[in-house]
Amino acid sequence: MKMQIVSCPHCGTILFDDTSECHGCGHVLDHQSAPAIKARPLPIKGLGDGDMEACVNCGEMCRTGLVRCWNCSAFLRPEIEASYRKMRESGRYEVEHVELPIIDATHVTEEDSLRRRVSTPDSFLASHPYAVHDSAGGDDFELSGQLQLGDDDDETFDLNEDLLLLEQPADYVEQSEPETFQLQASSEETFSLQELPALEELPAVEEPPVQNELVEPPVRDEAGYAIAEAPPAEPAAVEPPPAPEPPREDELLKIAADEEQDIQRVRKSLRSKDTFVIFCPQGCRIRVKERHRGMSGKCPRCQSEFVVPRKPLAKKTEYGMDASAAPVLSSRYKKWITDLRLHTVEPLKLRIKADSLLNECQAVDVGFSDGDVLIATLLAGKFGANPKKIPPLRQAMLDHFLNQGTVETLTVAAKKVYPTELLAMFTLAQPTPAGTESLFADIPVFGTNRIAVRIPKMADDTHARYLSFCLSEFRSFVEGLLTICGIEGFGDNAGIPLTDSYAKRKCHFSEAAVLELAQINYYEKDPAYKLEVSGWRCAACGIVISEAARLEKKFGGANGKAIAKTKCPKCTQKFGSLPLYQLAGATEAPAAGGGESETTAS
Repeated sequence: MKMQIVSCPHCGTILFDDTSECHGCGHVLDHQSAPAIKARPLPIKGLGDGDMEACVNCGEMCRTGLVRCWNCSAFLRPEIEASYRKMRESGRYEVEHVELPIIDATHVTEEDSLRRRVSTPDSFLASHPYAVHDSAGGDDFELSGQLQLGDDDDETFDLNEDLLLLEQPADYVEQSEPETFQLQASSEETFSLQELPALEELPAVEEPPVQNELVEPPVRDEAGYAIAEAPPAEPAAVEPPPAPEPPREDELLKIAADEEQDIQRVRKSLRSKDTFVIFCPQGCRIRVKERHRGMSGKCPRCQSEFVVPRKPLAKKTEYGMDASAAPVLSSRYKKWITDLRLHTVEPLKLRIKADSLLNECQAVDVGFSDGDVLIATLLAGKFGANPKKIPPLRQAMLDHFLNQGTVETLTVAAKKVYPTELLAMFTLAQPTPAGTESLFADIPVFGTNRIAVRIPKMADDTHARYLSFCLSEFRSFVEGLLTICGIEGFGDNAGIPLTDSYAKRKCHFSEAAVLELAQINYYEKDPAYKLEVSGWRCAACGIVISEAARLEKKFGGANGKAIAKTKCPKCTQKFGSLPLYQLAGATEAPAAGGGESETTAS
């Protein structure tokens, strides 16, 4: 629908084209619809009855209660109009114009200011908006005629009479002497500033010049006078102590001899006659006492179990010879490692998956001699199939070599001898050494955190064979290659922990040293090692709390089960559950309060 704009033909008011009657002059544009519109009542008709009144001046309708008409500004309330007329007639707001003399000077002097002040009429000052009026004026407020300055009656003055004196310009300075300057009081009495008591002046005290920064200022009393101090007494001469005489040569020799005797006495006490030396299965040297014979224990270094041999008894043989004189039988193989896993890898059946070959193996024993390495399968079948049948077969094999038997006459399920020349062909397959490519795509097919060694392929072998170890078994294998076969550095480039390596951390609470065993993943899969928690590390900021400090402060609860949700004492984040481990019974403890460092224990 389109709308058009038209103008009223009578008054020219702008209208829409469908308007029937002009709202400006009332001219009817459409006579057919005009009567219907007039007959229709407006919805707001009668709503403002009683709230409007006509202006007496212009007749415009205004809301009741307005002060002035919005059209002509005439007063609608007589009482307000009367008050307004009264204020206009009082003349309070009339401005009095005073003609002051013109001063022709580049700067205003004190005499010019005084001359302008004298020419100003008093009526102008009395009508000044900042002037104070007395009670006779009755305009704003009243002030008492007198202002009390102190407790005495003669110290009051009239504000009205002395107003002109107090309102001098800021740059006005009285030229009269202080003795004649007076304030006019209301009681017509005068007083001068000379009557005020003068302050007592203290006599000037000449201070001696400071010689240097070390001279202390003179001591003064309450009045400021310097107090003479008695000269300090000269210190009595102290004789230096006599220098000690240097010891003579024979006394030095006697002292050194006494110290050497003490050292020898301590050594004898540590190594008494009732002790002797034995070796653990790993070759560690251990000193034990005679009363320990027949007992079992653990090596403090490698934690391997050993038995202290009993004292041999001298027995007579049937020919009258001592048993100790009989020849000692020795085996060809000086070191044995039992229950190792031997894997035969068939490429068509191989699955490249973690732990896929862990149990696809046979149990074998490995013996080391000066000329070769023997791998013997005592019982055919999968690993761990008949564990009770293996010990007697193993003992029979050991007795065979003690009786100087040969490998050819040995009766076992399977056997393979590798001369010393072929030992250099033993290679690591898992983990992959640095600089080589993995045949299994670095996937631990022989078991997670286990070590695998590839055996050189012989003429009668159809498939490649591998020996797999846990950490303790691999360490024994490397030791046998080194001490018996003379193979050095086997497995050094694969990142395998051949020795126990610890990192020394500092406890956040007690500042005590905390041992953290490096490469803990190899120890967790080895049943020969027993681990214990040495501390805890925060997952957010990395601070370390020792297990002893955690138990003392009950951090994370008495048993530590809530330590993961406990707030860290340093970063206030969740502490997390990151334990630090060490070998059970570790004796190599660092000094308390030490910083972080690395230590290695064999």
